[in-house]
Amino acid sequence: MHRHLRGSPLRFEETKSDTLNLRVSPSFKLALKAAADHEQRSMVNMLEVLVANYCEQHRIAPQAKHQRLRRAANKSDVKVVA
Repeated sequence: MHRHLRGSPLRFEETKSDTLNLRVSPSFKLALKAAADHEQRSMVNMLEVLVANYCEQHRIAPQAKHQRLRRAANKSDVKVVA
């Protein structure tokens, strides 16, 4: 059991509500399935881990994280007018 891909600081912790349909070659799907099985992960989780690692290595911050931080900052700046 290889779990060396685990532990990436970037996490996709939001509730899974978006749908993404991909058209891939049969060989890509087989490779993804083999990699996921090797890591004892689902194919979706394997893709999440790979994307998280890529973003971390290339210092890419997903927009959703930025938007969440902005919303939190904006909520603290809300002024109540009576």
